Amino acid sequence: MFSQTFISKSLGYFFFLIFALIVGAANAQRPDSSQHHLPEVTIRDVRFVRTGYAFWTADSLPNNGTLSLSERLLWENALDVRANAPGTLATLSIRGMGSSRTPVFWNGLNLQSPMHGVVDASLLPLWPDDQLEVHYGGQSAAQSSGAMGGSVVITQGQQRFEEGFSGFITGAAGSFGQWDGSAGAGFSNEKFASKIRANWQRADNDFSFQKQGLDGMFYQARQVNNYLEKTDLQQFNQFKFSKKNTLKTAFWFQNAFREIPPTTTESTQEKWQRDRAHRTLLTWENAPNTRIFWTTRAAWLDDYLAFHTTGDTDTSHSRQALLSTERSASIGKKWAWRLGSTALRQWAQVDGYSDSTRWFGQTRLAGYAMGEWKKGDARFSALFRQEWAEAQAAPFTGSLGGQIGLGRVGETKFHFSRNFNLPTLNDRFWDKLGNPDLRPETGYSADLAWGLHRPKFSLELTGFQLVLDDWILWQPGDSTELYRPGNLRKVWGRGVEGSGHWSFVISHWKFQTSGRIQFSKTTNVAVYGGSESVLGKQLPYTPRVSGGLTLRASRGVFSAAYLQQFTGERFDNGGKTIAAFSIGNLLTSCALLKRRLKIDFRLENLWNTRYEIFRYRPMPGRSWRVGLGYNW
Repeated sequence: MFSQTFISKSLGYFFFLIFALIVGAANAQRPDSSQHHLPEVTIRDVRFVRTGYAFWTADSLPNNGTLSLSERLLWENALDVRANAPGTLATLSIRGMGSSRTPVFWNGLNLQSPMHGVVDASLLPLWPDDQLEVHYGGQSAAQSSGAMGGSVVITQGQQRFEEGFSGFITGAAGSFGQWDGSAGAGFSNEKFASKIRANWQRADNDFSFQKQGLDGMFYQARQVNNYLEKTDLQQFNQFKFSKKNTLKTAFWFQNAFREIPPTTTESTQEKWQRDRAHRTLLTWENAPNTRIFWTTRAAWLDDYLAFHTTGDTDTSHSRQALLSTERSASIGKKWAWRLGSTALRQWAQVDGYSDSTRWFGQTRLAGYAMGEWKKGDARFSALFRQEWAEAQAAPFTGSLGGQIGLGRVGETKFHFSRNFNLPTLNDRFWDKLGNPDLRPETGYSADLAWGLHRPKFSLELTGFQLVLDDWILWQPGDSTELYRPGNLRKVWGRGVEGSGHWSFVISHWKFQTSGRIQFSKTTNVAVYGGSESVLGKQLPYTPRVSGGLTLRASRGVFSAAYLQQFTGERFDNGGKTIAAFSIGNLLTSCALLKRRLKIDFRLENLWNTRYEIFRYRPMPGRSWRVGLGYNW
């Protein structure tokens, strides 16, 4: 049950947003007497995998340096961010589907680990010019295994030709021993564009918090063993050999060291984790004409992790090699299609496997076809995919999406998808506990939405449901009480999401307000092999209500943003309630010297809210950060 106070606050935020948006609708819906001449649409503009989907797109914030993906998503609550502590493991979940079913794509590369299927969002940096989107709904037909409730997409800022030399440098300091710095440089001419950027950060994260003693009283304590140091280096190139052929390269090196703090019920002990990654991407684009577009990609991903606790260090190492090609084409003004194939080889060398010196691996092949028909304000798309996984059965999947214009009252859109998620290498090969005979998780998802979009005003309402069978779960399986994986649950998720955006001007001040709220229920509807007590229960750490409200303001060289998010009550693995929380963040920026020099300041957790995302893992109170940046 939710507390009455929190429900009141949540509904208050939601109705305030709706009221503010509707007030502006009358002015926003006035017809524009000017005529807009749209450029010719080419096959590059066809977005097959967007038809019928709901999206959240991150707007720019008054911030010079990098942010972690977990910070950015937690501030506006576009999905469920499950952070253990500042800088430590933070996983993502969309519509209650969990971290191993929520992939993150960087320039088209799936960053999910082949060992455990999880992406650590706290390690992923976002630069100010990066584009961030959350795609809601099942996407296995478009994105392959794992995209059950949605996906997160990160795309680097566009490189332009004929801009000469450019560069930037930033530095910042903040609470709890935070220091970070970034620098980058670029060059482009008519045929070549290149840029390099790097970021370094460290933090002690020694914040104070309230700890409950055995006598039931609360005492002031300080976070220990939570040091962080991380370096990222990214480099991009574009070679334009002709109007028809372009070669793109991307490289990313990352090195991170993180201490892992104890819970409030544990004693302090030496525990740390080291992460190192190399990611390389090569893309060839060929456009014989405006109606045909070839894309061929090759990628190499290498991830290493060392985990130390109680005097012992365990290591895990994964590698992935990817080769894909696809051809897109349009037929007349109404039809477009795409055919493609993918080959993926995955390896893992893990101390926990039966032979820690051996590389365990699997090969996955896929073929897919997509088609889209459009006429006027209506468009429909169909996607089909068949995947083959070594020693595993992968189901045939497909999806159907559509959007239909309703004139002045907006548009309606829908999406249906069959989804699947293959067992991870840990699920299959863990020594004496893994199960090579696990079945893939399979299910269906459906979205139905209505939207009203105007130049200064938008409103969207989406209803969704998804069913996932053969949910893979690790739990004690015999008298030894050792955890083993099994196809143990059937999960049903359903809910309603609302979002809106409104922009307006008052006395030369430009304002933008946006918000999002979700009411959902994700429960176990069947169990296999015991644990009937969880039937009908909400999944752990999955809130039934969540949302966020953002207000941006700018005038001349000054800009500011206030972000308020709220997360409802959740349950831990034992079924105990974790209190709801709401946190606010204030960001400001001032640009000087013809906007080349920027000063930014932010207050995080402005209202000093005391909260936990995971049981017994406190999060920091109010903190500050000030930064300085110069670009040329």
